[in-house]
Amino acid sequence: MTSTIAAHSLDEPEVPSSPFRAAIGRARIEALAGPGVGLEAHRTEAAAERPELEYRLVRRRGKRSAQEATWNELGRQGWELVGVTGKHAAFKRRVAGGVSR
Repeated sequence: MTSTIAAHSLDEPEVPSSPFRAAIGRARIEALAGPGVGLEAHRTEAAAERPELEYRLVRRRGKRSAQEATWNELGRQGWELVGVTGKHAAFKRRVAGGVSR
């Protein structure tokens, strides 16, 4: 094998094409193009439909079962429990008549 042929073989390896390689190639091109390419119109429409929300943190005292009455009252006021940590419970609800800008 001559050095010219060996160099040519190393520079351009012959790799059979596959659907997997094609998908990886497309994903690489999209990633290099950056986030959000072609989504501007979709984001504008989605923002117009997104409701405006307000959030509330309530400090927990005692066990979760002890907070049940308080949390039920907040639920009747439209608050939705979205998470509980060691010290706080997080609630959210829609702002009356509000849609995000």
